[in-house]
Amino acid sequence: MVSFQRMKDELDDLGTHVTQKLPPIGRAGCVTMSVIIILCILLIGIGIGYASAGGGGTGDGPYASPFISSDKEAASPYYVFVSNNSQSCPPLEGERLVTVMKEGQSFEGLVVNLACRGDYNAFPNQIKCQRKSAFDGKDALEWSHMPVCYPSVLVSKTHWTRTLHARSVSCTGDGAGTECKLTCIRDYIAVESKPYKCDKPPCPAWSLGDAHCYMCDQKCEEMHAVMNPRSSALLSSLGCQDSCENILVNSDGDAAVWQNKRTGLFKFMGEHQGRPVYQNNATKEFLFYTFTGSEWLVGPDFRKPHAGIQMYGNDDTQCPERNGGQNVSRLYIDSSEPSPGGTGKWTMDDTLDFKCMPPAFEPVECNCRRFKIYHLTYLNATVPSAVEYLTGTFTKINAWAYGLLAPLYMDEMKNLFLFSHHPKGRVWQVSTKLSTTPLRGVFSKDNACPDSEEIAWEWFNTTTSQGQQLYVKDKHIRVKCLDGRFDN
Repeated sequence: MVSFQRMKDELDDLGTHVTQKLPPIGRAGCVTMSVIIILCILLIGIGIGYASAGGGGTGDGPYASPFISSDKEAASPYYVFVSNNSQSCPPLEGERLVTVMKEGQSFEGLVVNLACRGDYNAFPNQIKCQRKSAFDGKDALEWSHMPVCYPSVLVSKTHWTRTLHARSVSCTGDGAGTECKLTCIRDYIAVESKPYKCDKPPCPAWSLGDAHCYMCDQKCEEMHAVMNPRSSALLSSLGCQDSCENILVNSDGDAAVWQNKRTGLFKFMGEHQGRPVYQNNATKEFLFYTFTGSEWLVGPDFRKPHAGIQMYGNDDTQCPERNGGQNVSRLYIDSSEPSPGGTGKWTMDDTLDFKCMPPAFEPVECNCRRFKIYHLTYLNATVPSAVEYLTGTFTKINAWAYGLLAPLYMDEMKNLFLFSHHPKGRVWQVSTKLSTTPLRGVFSKDNACPDSEEIAWEWFNTTTSQGQQLYVKDKHIRVKCLDGRFDN
C-alpha cells in the first residue's frame, strides 16, 4: 500500500515538471490546431476516395488515372450516364372512347376509369398502365386491356329493327386483344358470321353487323356453330331446303280459309324440336311441328299444340315444304260454322298447302296511291257504328315490312289498316290490327283490289256461344281511288 502511494506522488511531480517546461497556449493557438487537424482528415478522406475510384496507380494499371501519362496512349475519360426512367404506356384511344390519353401522359401504376360517348359501355371499366411481362423480353409499359365500347342495351327499337330478339353484348380480353359476343333473349341463340375481335388499338366500337337471333331448344350448339347468320345456312343444318326461307301457307279453296287469318307469308325464325319454325309477321302466328300427332300446325304459340290449321299423315315430316302423301290430312278451323264447345269446326281443305315462296311469284298489284272507304246513305239514316268508325282515307305504305305480299294501306288519323293476307287479294280487311277482322270484303276470284265492283263487304256483328262468328253483309260500303292510278 505504501508502494502504490509513492508511485502516485512521483507521477504528479512529473506532470508538474512538464507543465512548467512547455510554453502556455492561448485561444488562437487552439483554433489553429483544430483547423490543422480537420484539414488533415479531409486530405486523408480525399485520398482514400480517389484510390477507390481508380484514380491511383500508374497510367498502365487497371486503375490508371486518365490524367497520368504512360508509355501507352493516354486513356479516354470515363463518363457515367444516368438514364431517364420516366416511361409511358402507348396512347389510350378507341372509337367512342371518352377517356383518351396521348403517349407521355401515363406512367407505370396509373389506373384509368373508362367511359364511352352516348348509350355505350366500356370494356373493361378500368385499365392499368403496367410493365410488360418478363417473357416478352422488352422493358416497356403496356395497358392491361384493349378498351372497346359497346351498346349498353340492345333491347330497343334501334337495334331490334336490325336484329330482333338481341339482348346484350359480353366481352372478354386482356392486353393482347378483346373479343365480344352477341347474346339473345331467352329461347334464342346468336349466329354471327365472325365474332368481334380487336388485337390492335385503337379498337372500333362493337356493332351488330349481320348477326341474327334464332329460336332454339334442341340443336342450339349446332346452330350456334354455323358461322353464317343467313337463314339458308341454318335451314341446311336442319336438313331442309336452303332456299325455303319464306313459306307461303296457301289455299285455292273457299275464301273462308283466308277469312280465318292463319294463311299468308311465314318467315324462318329458328328451330323447335329439331325442325324449322316460321312466323307470320302480320298475325304473329307460327308454322311449327309437334309430336302430339298433329305434326305441322299454324297457331299462336309454337310451344303448345293449339292451332287453326293442321296437316298430319305426311310421308316426310322433317320440313314443312315436304308435306304430302296418300294419307295426309289438311284441315282448318272454320269459324263461320257453329261447333260444340265453341272451339271451332275442323274442316277439310285438300288445296291447303305449305310451299317455299317461289322467286317469280307475283302477288296482286294495286297501283292506286290512296283509297277512300265510305258508305252510302242508309234508308233509316242510322249508320252502324262499326261502319262509321272503319271508314276513312288510306295511303299506301310498305307491305313487306309487315310481312304481307298484297299492298298495304293505312289511315294514320284513325290508326286503321286496309290489307289482305291473301297474296292475290282474295279477302280485303279493315282493322286497327293485322290479326283481327271487324270489316272485310270477299271476292270469288283472285287478283282483285278493294275498289273492285265485284267485292262484297260485311262487318263483324257477334260471336255465338258455339264459337260461330256472325257478319252482316252491307251493300252501302264503297271504296274508290282518290288520286288516280300510277305505276310503281
